[in-house]
Amino acid sequence: MLLCSTTSLPKSFASVQALRALAALLVTIFHVSMKMEDVAIYSPFLRCFKAGFGGVDLFFVISGFIITHTNGSIMNRPDQLIPYVKKRFGRIYSIYWLVFLLAGALFLGLNAFAPSLRWLSYGLNPVEIVKALTLFPFHESLLPVTWTLSYELYFYVLFGLLIVSRYFMIIPVVLVAATVLNGLPTGQPPLFEFRYHSFLLSPFILEFCFGVGAYLLARRYVFEIHPLLMMLAAGFFFLTGEWVDPADHWLRITGFGLPATVLLLGLIRWEVANRFSYPDWLLKLGDSSYLLYLIHVPAVMILTQALMILGFSTYVVVANIVLVALLAWFSWQAHRWVEKPLLHWIYTRRPKTAVPRKAHPETIRYESVPVSVLHTQNDQVAALS
Repeated sequence: MLLCSTTSLPKSFASVQALRALAALLVTIFHVSMKMEDVAIYSPFLRCFKAGFGGVDLFFVISGFIITHTNGSIMNRPDQLIPYVKKRFGRIYSIYWLVFLLAGALFLGLNAFAPSLRWLSYGLNPVEIVKALTLFPFHESLLPVTWTLSYELYFYVLFGLLIVSRYFMIIPVVLVAATVLNGLPTGQPPLFEFRYHSFLLSPFILEFCFGVGAYLLARRYVFEIHPLLMMLAAGFFFLTGEWVDPADHWLRITGFGLPATVLLLGLIRWEVANRFSYPDWLLKLGDSSYLLYLIHVPAVMILTQALMILGFSTYVVVANIVLVALLAWFSWQAHRWVEKPLLHWIYTRRPKTAVPRKAHPETIRYESVPVSVLHTQNDQVAALS
């Protein structure tokens, strides 16, 4: 890899959208394969996606890259904190709350009329519901994949500190250092152990750091990653699923996080050099990957359980593959007609501030509070297991 001095980057990356689509598909098909194992159905095709849970790690690396790319210029600018929070947290919560409410209505309906089709046991505990709605760490949700969104929000908060002041850099630095120290194989209990320490000092935060580092490399240097190295990274990524358990977070960092960083950097350099293009459907799926990520688990589990109950086990695998294609299409339509208008309204809504009371009613004027414009396609998160 040959390094040269600084280079300019485009405002948006088709490569990132394509990788988002890939990550969402990997996680979705992984959950299909896991459900097939639950019902004792073997599929050689689905077996190839045993590493699909690594799509979450890929999402984390992408998030670190994009948040730095889109918000690096507003670091140490506290006046930009509110627009940043509005965009980032609005992007996560707005569509999530809508999907959560719809999932809750569906769950209650199934609980009343078809309890065998419920996709999980959920007690509807008010405390757990509040934790799920706020994405508090270690919450229980009707949408099981949302544990990853807690880590997304954690990273957003840490990055937000840098927007307030560059001196707050000490906080993420200390947290990363403590995370590394906690992960050292000393054979002793964790060096730092307290409530939620496994969340605050999770190795997943290192994958966001990989993304930040990837952006800084791509921004400051012109370099070439050999296609053979890209192939090795992709092969290592998929082989990791054969020997790493999803709960082995540190092994995931090595087996998924590092190869994902290499693939991200390589594809971005190819895109900047105009050496590669992506089909339109893949970019659209990248746009709608967050929705696909949120909705696929209930859909897969309900369909599979229904077919098994009806005695159509022979068609379960084919039906789920068709379902994944339909979910991808539905996610794009929902993104186009629901998510995008909702986000546009959130990002562009202009709050009004009234003039002092002494002003005559006929002369009252309102001033619009300026907000930043809507992010580009790549300023969207996708989360994702």
